Amino acid sequence: MIYIETCSFKINLNLRVLRKRDDGYHEIHTLFWKRRSPEVLEISPGVARECLRVTGARIPGENLLTRACAFLRARFGDEALPPLGMKLSKCLPMGGGIGSGSGNAAALLRWFERFSGLPLPKPSEIGKLGADVAFLAGCRDLALADGIGENLRWLDDSLDLPGVVLFPKWSSGTKEAYAALDRIRAEAPETKSPTAAEARFESLSILKQLSERKYLGLLPNDFFVCNIEQRSCYNKAYTAFEKSGALAWGLCGSGASCFALYRSYGELKTAISSQLLNFSWLQKMMAME
Repeated sequence: MIYIETCSFKINLNLRVLRKRDDGYHEIHTLFWKRRSPEVLEISPGVARECLRVTGARIPGENLLTRACAFLRARFGDEALPPLGMKLSKCLPMGGGIGSGSGNAAALLRWFERFSGLPLPKPSEIGKLGADVAFLAGCRDLALADGIGENLRWLDDSLDLPGVVLFPKWSSGTKEAYAALDRIRAEAPETKSPTAAEARFESLSILKQLSERKYLGLLPNDFFVCNIEQRSCYNKAYTAFEKSGALAWGLCGSGASCFALYRSYGELKTAISSQLLNFSWLQKMMAME
């Protein structure tokens, strides 16, 4: 039997880097929003030999799906998860900051929970696979996240806002982005982030205003300063978002993609067809509906 699982990706409606811990990781606060991905994972359990085939893109290094299988077997034993034949239809650029690889692994975890009847480990354990996996494997679309992204407070709220994601021709590495932010903050201490309490208040305020479809403009993301330092074209994109009638816009994760949200599907369609969002540096544009 072949199981077909839809994948998800995330948008950070804000992203604050609070401090660098003694272990080298950074404490963050963010408001996660889950969105449906065009990527699809096909799973065939009980094959003679486990295999993974990826179409549409080449993924360098170890695929997160392979790590997720190893994680589940280490947690539940080999008998709980038979060898899998997996086919991943990949279409989203990597290094865009939306956690598409995490969404692939989360799809596998959600399937395993239904297939085995076993509850998934706590988000703090799943977070060992990646900070975004724990959120994307959850059953709700919104959450406040602290720690390195694995401490989740699920929200019952919902958002129904269409949007667009612009993927540039370059990618952004998370490790490099944090190093750049540390350097900028060392050179300019005034660029410090708000406190954890202030960041949580900011998140809830953003969620309330977006729910009411109020204009917000540029959403707060501490990595914006790193990206704009290297790529001035982000300012042109944000200007285009504003001219096209966007409600809010911002940077995806630590970069490199950016997004804009609109009040209605009609406004989104007009923005995409207006040519305002076409840039020479654009690799891919994806509508969020």
